[in-house]
Amino acid sequence: MVFDLDLKVEEGQTIALLGRNGAGKTTTLMGILGLLPGAQGGVNVNGRELARLPAHRRAQAGIAYMPSGARCFANLTVAENLDIAARRGRSNGTAWNKARVYETFPKLGELKANLAGGLSGGERQMLAMGRALMSNPTVILMDEPTEGLAPVVVQSIARLVLELKRTGVAIVLAEQNHQVALRVSDRAAFMEKGRIVEEMPAAEAVGSKLLGRILGI
Repeated sequence: MVFDLDLKVEEGQTIALLGRNGAGKTTTLMGILGLLPGAQGGVNVNGRELARLPAHRRAQAGIAYMPSGARCFANLTVAENLDIAARRGRSNGTAWNKARVYETFPKLGELKANLAGGLSGGERQMLAMGRALMSNPTVILMDEPTEGLAPVVVQSIARLVLELKRTGVAIVLAEQNHQVALRVSDRAAFMEKGRIVEEMPAAEAVGSKLLGRILGI
């Protein structure tokens, strides 16, 4: 459960949700998505209140989700996984489509006709991110995007987060890898027992005593 949550992220910013396993990071994302029955509170995107809308309507309103575990539709091809998430984007040249996803993740272009269930963990994670991008979201919720990945893939995801910020997307990043999270984020929110106990600029969080206490490092 999460309590008294007050979280705000501006256009083109990333906020890192940091905390130990069980602190409430994923539950927070589920609440924003509308996947917590009985949850109370508000969810506002670009001045529009979404709290009364079901999850699929929140997605249509601009919230994309990248789940942990690199989950995908295993019985569909890479291209089909991307197609089912496609949503019209901005007309300013920053819209995401399959061509742009393949340019960002060339490996997905090579494997576009392959079933997603046969991909490696790193390839599935790329696909999960590409699928989120295909919805051309206003906000992306990322749940442990670097979990279990090789360092080279982690670095590519970190670069993509920075690129997304430049296009104006707002990102909520729940991540165990605090080094990467703080490097790509503007602010850090520390969670403990379902509450945000402290929020600060990411640069200040890097060397803070709170980082060690909350994460046990």
